[in-house]
Amino acid sequence: NELMASENPGEEIILADSLIRLNENLIYDTLLMRTLLHNTGLQIASKNQDISELDYKIIESRAYPYLTMSTGYGYTYSGYGTGDLQNQQVHGMNYGLTLGMDLFDGFNRRREKSNARIEIENREIQYRQVEQSVKADLMTIYYAYENNLNRLRLEEQNLEVARENLEIAVERYKLGDLAGLELREVQKSLLDAEERLISVKYQVKLAEISLLQISGSIMDYL
Repeated sequence: NELMASENPGEEIILADSLIRLNENLIYDTLLMRTLLHNTGLQIASKNQDISELDYKIIESRAYPYLTMSTGYGYTYSGYGTGDLQNQQVHGMNYGLTLGMDLFDGFNRRREKSNARIEIENREIQYRQVEQSVKADLMTIYYAYENNLNRLRLEEQNLEVARENLEIAVERYKLGDLAGLELREVQKSLLDAEERLISVKYQVKLAEISLLQISGSIMDYL
C-alpha cells in the first residue's frame, strides 16, 4: 500500500483474477444461426436491400392517380373614414380537391424503374457475397478455435508430465543421483511447458472472442 501511495495503508487490496477463462463449449451450428441473424455486416446488407425496394415502390407509385386537398381561411377588413359607407369585414374558409395523374413524363419513370430494379438485384448479389464471406470467416475461425482446443489439451498433458518429471528429478537430486545442471534442465522443461500452455490459452481466447464478435454475441463476453 505504501509503494502504491494508498491513502489508507491498512486498506485490503484484492487483486483481479489474471487467469484466462475459456469457453470450450462453443458449437458451430449455434454460432452460424446467430451469425445469420445478428452479424453487423449482414444486417447492413439487409437494410440496403430494404432501402432499394422502398425506392422502387416510391418510383412505381408515381404512376398512380393522386388526390390533393387544400384548405385556407381568409379575413379582410375595410375601413372608411368618411362618407356613408360603413366598415366592412369579410371572412370565411375555402377548400378544394384536385385529382390528377401523370400521363407522360418523357419515359423518365420507366428509366428510373429500370435503374431501381438493377439496384435491387445488385443489393441482392451484395448480400449473398457478404453472407458467403461471413460464413467462410466463421468456419475459418471455428477451425482455429477447435485446433487450439486440441493443442490446449495436449499442452495440459505435457505440463502434467513435466511436473511429474520435476518431482522425480528433485528426489533423485536429493539422493545424489542427479547433477544440478540436469535438475535445471528439468526445471526449464517445466517452465517451457507452462509458457506453451499460456500461449495456447491466449490463442483459444482470441478465437473465442472472434467467434462471439462475428456472430453478434460479443456482449456475452463483456
